[in-house]
Amino acid sequence: MGILDWPAPAFSTLDALMADALGPFGRVLIWALVCAVISMLLYKVLSPQTRIKAIKERLKEARKAMAEDDGEDFGEGMKLAKAQLAQSLKLVGFVIGPAVVASLPALAMIVWLDGQYGYSCPVPGQQVSISAQPENVAIEQVGINPAGLEDGACPVVQVPGASDGETYLVAPAAAIPVIHQKQWWNLIIGNPAGYLPDDSPVTQLRFELPTQQIISAGPDWARGWELTFFLALVLGSLAIKKGFRIE
Repeated sequence: MGILDWPAPAFSTLDALMADALGPFGRVLIWALVCAVISMLLYKVLSPQTRIKAIKERLKEARKAMAEDDGEDFGEGMKLAKAQLAQSLKLVGFVIGPAVVASLPALAMIVWLDGQYGYSCPVPGQQVSISAQPENVAIEQVGINPAGLEDGACPVVQVPGASDGETYLVAPAAAIPVIHQKQWWNLIIGNPAGYLPDDSPVTQLRFELPTQQIISAGPDWARGWELTFFLALVLGSLAIKKGFRIE
């Protein structure tokens, strides 16, 4: 489990509680609004709102002075441009740190949502295309793994080991389309499906899993969780920013 996966058990528990009353679309919508509230209020608490407001006023004045400059005095124009740039950089300096910290809850939720609502395991009997890296390594599907999966069962694959005749069984524990050997960045974002053995010549398995659709209308690219979540997140964040007068 990576650092951004730590909140995942809490997300899963709350999501299961909401499932009795709401479908996937409603739950994703609520998660987007919860994320907007947490991120925007966290940003407001961490950022120096008074200083940011003052800098924005000075930046507005600098832009007005630039617009009113007739351009006849090159030196004066450069002075006005430097003043505007200085205020812009100062604004970035005050905003960027709180913005990065405030985005961490959203990143953790996006990672969890992708695993929860991104793909589903096929129903037993449905064929799944499996590819491996390197391409010349022999793999074989030898069964299915329904353990811990509510719908369907993901394939169990036999992959070769480091020595002749040695094999491993890879049984995905979640509906994730890619399983690979553990990398350094898995300390930040883990793979809930598991990992390939470090001594196997197979470095990656890719499963053509069916994607989940939380809405039944519209083009295929709009039916997943992503469009609903990010649209609601942006609109919710803008509404909170205006309602709470966050700079």
